[in-house]
Amino acid sequence: MIHTLMKEDGFEGILFPGNGSKDKVIIVMSGSNGGMNMAKHEAEFYHKNGIPAMSLALFKTKQTSPDLVSVPIEYVENAIRYLKEQGYQKIGIDGASKGSEMALVAGSLLPDISCVIARVPSYYVSEGLSGKGKNKGPSSTSCWSYQGKDLPYAAYKTRIINMLEILKKEKEIRIRDINSDKDVTPDTIIPVENIKGPVLFLSSKKDEVWPSYESACLMDEKLETVSFPYKHKHIVFENMSHAAVVHLPWIYKMAFKSERRHPKECAKDRKRMKMELLAWVKDVWQ
Repeated sequence: MIHTLMKEDGFEGILFPGNGSKDKVIIVMSGSNGGMNMAKHEAEFYHKNGIPAMSLALFKTKQTSPDLVSVPIEYVENAIRYLKEQGYQKIGIDGASKGSEMALVAGSLLPDISCVIARVPSYYVSEGLSGKGKNKGPSSTSCWSYQGKDLPYAAYKTRIINMLEILKKEKEIRIRDINSDKDVTPDTIIPVENIKGPVLFLSSKKDEVWPSYESACLMDEKLETVSFPYKHKHIVFENMSHAAVVHLPWIYKMAFKSERRHPKECAKDRKRMKMELLAWVKDVWQ
């Protein structure tokens, strides 16, 4: 396991060698929870199945911004440079939730990325989030930036997002309506057709955070319409929540009703997701 610091390499990540092969490596990112913990667990999943993987921090670590605000695409770009210097031949990217936005945007901008996995994705770039607790809300900036400029973003119409109040009232993180209430303009839509490799979308019909199923449908249909030259697939889960992760922390069982009410079905969805992820990386991505 190799830990590289942003001050040295322009990013913060943990590299897991898998079986030691330098043929493929996957960059793994988590969502609006930030930090490194969840991405690390997801990267370890690939590692334990023989696939080299790097967990990449986007924000909320010692070496990155405390908030989901203007996070540089250069984090991915610099990680790619580092991985190529280590001898890796093919580089893929796997992001969940907000991490899927980064994965899709980076895939559309950086031609060295030859495989994209977008778990519970959004089809457009959204406004960032800053602050904590009752003071958490839209940042009036983009989530993402590149070459010193914010990417165009769809702004929240709801300007106060009190997660504790929502949890108390709804008994889960139900912010689908808030995340759907935005003006999505053409310049905020992620140009997934520019990705240079196979694309796998994973979505859930029980997603109460945002409409990932509808977003994945739109993007998959777009790739079909433009005769995308690489394989693309949309896998839909019926019960799993927005937490499309192979390692489910106990807190997410508290955060989503579907995880509490249908634990066996959610476990079955995750088992299938693991199989689909491994098949995509090992067999489809060539």
